[in-house]
Amino acid sequence: MNQQKLHCLVIRGQIGRYPALVQTLSKYPENIKIDLIDNDVVKVKKALLNKKLSMVFLFKESGLSLEGLAELMRKNASEAILISLNDEKPQSALVSKAGYKGVQVCNLHYSPAGSTSNLALKFLTQYAYLKSEFRSCKSLLRVSEQRCHWLVDSSSEAVAYIMDDMHLYANETYLNLFSHGSLHSLKLTAVSDLILEDERAVFFDFVRQYDERNIKASALIVTLHPLKGKDFRASIRLIPTVFCGTRCYQLWVRRLGSSNRLPLKKVKALGVDDSADMSINEKPSSPWDGDSSVSSNTSKVTDPIIVKENTANRAKNRVQKDLNQRRISKEVYKTKRPKHFNALLKHVLERREVSLNLSQLEYLNKKNNSGRQYMVDLNVSELEHKKISSKLPKKYHDIFWDQLMLVLLFQRLRQGKSKNMELLIPLTESSLKDSMLVNWLKTGLLRLANNATGCTFLLSLAEGFADKEKNIENLKQVLERLDCAIGVDNFEIDHHTKALLSFIKPKYVRFSKKWVMNNIKNKQQVMKLANAIKTLEKNNIKVITPYNSGQQMKKLFDMSGASFCQKQAVS
Repeated sequence: MNQQKLHCLVIRGQIGRYPALVQTLSKYPENIKIDLIDNDVVKVKKALLNKKLSMVFLFKESGLSLEGLAELMRKNASEAILISLNDEKPQSALVSKAGYKGVQVCNLHYSPAGSTSNLALKFLTQYAYLKSEFRSCKSLLRVSEQRCHWLVDSSSEAVAYIMDDMHLYANETYLNLFSHGSLHSLKLTAVSDLILEDERAVFFDFVRQYDERNIKASALIVTLHPLKGKDFRASIRLIPTVFCGTRCYQLWVRRLGSSNRLPLKKVKALGVDDSADMSINEKPSSPWDGDSSVSSNTSKVTDPIIVKENTANRAKNRVQKDLNQRRISKEVYKTKRPKHFNALLKHVLERREVSLNLSQLEYLNKKNNSGRQYMVDLNVSELEHKKISSKLPKKYHDIFWDQLMLVLLFQRLRQGKSKNMELLIPLTESSLKDSMLVNWLKTGLLRLANNATGCTFLLSLAEGFADKEKNIENLKQVLERLDCAIGVDNFEIDHHTKALLSFIKPKYVRFSKKWVMNNIKNKQQVMKLANAIKTLEKNNIKVITPYNSGQQMKKLFDMSGASFCQKQAVS
């Protein structure tokens, strides 16, 4: 990098102290350019148009307003430091004053013969020099980012920017590789959804080593599943980067047996100077360049992880799995969200208008006091709920609030704030029917791994489970793998009860308040409900009374041997 030059603007005062200042600045070893101007407003305005200004010196006796000059600098030279020279207070510290937003102001007691003044001035000059270098670095970084983005767009390698299993951006090659017609449709698909289901856990481990900065392998070989066409084996690599101000990863995908190097002729045709510092002849154009083969490197860091296939099992189940994967992909694509769904979700999370709420369960049965159980819910005002819900179609209301609750829950679990706590998370009917949300939930739980242990998902199945059976079955498999549990919310006793309990095998059931109120109108019904509660508890299914159902109902559940009732929120 070339040596930076400090551009200083000195506004002349009436008394004439500025010559001593200019002489002092000229003696410094830094490369300093000094411009002297009269204390004329028109000339000052014109001088401030110079975007390279580093320091502006204003003598108190010049007669110009410090506030007015700061406002001009805020509009035209906000990167420069405004130094007010006076002989009133021996203050040399940099301060930010109210009303000078975006402008750094320093009040400096200036005495040409004073050693303290000269030392403070020297400090300010060095600080301005460092600030100028930093500004130059930011400018070069912007140019570098723009060039990198252009190279990704024009590359024949499949490259995407990913974060938290989401696609932020992808080039045309990546879209074509996975048969997505647009970036919008790709953003609706999780990265892990492109990987065969039984290989996703290894993929999450591969990403986790980068998150924890404990890199043991530079490549992962997996089976990828495009939206259309046959599955294929590929090598994938990650590169930590920044995209649009967000820390994320570049995901490079190379289909095994293919060479995706961009021909040199094509690069020259696109206008890339091959003699530049990032020449294609001098530096690798992809993470695979420089490797004699994917698996030939002897270093631990560069050894790829290869997911071994169980050929016997795969031969037996491959056809069915392929059909299931295609069906799920089609369902996810068909159930895409409204365009502003994710934007609204991000808006609520950034403004923190909604928070996670935990309500502790009160023990009714003293035998069950071995742990701490909490019901998870959202803390949102009625006004805010109506305001946000009004911006979405009605069928997405429950899905939106469930997903928001899960995002906040995942953040809490990542921070390890729920250790030794059993969290019960209710999910609505709409969410269980939505394949996209269920797949997103499964992916999030797999990423959390051991941090998700202790979670129990209460599934709302008041309308039956036939239309949700496949989604629930897929979710159960993930929960069992992570040592999580499953329960039933809005539980009702009818002719489907036996089949429901046999299918779900719940750890908890929370009765529907509406159903209970309609079924305790006479003594016979009360006895029937009490016997049902006793039967559930004998079969190790813990019963939770309906929330806020009154003392009479609580007493009924207590006498029948139920385990819990829900208290008011405690956090």
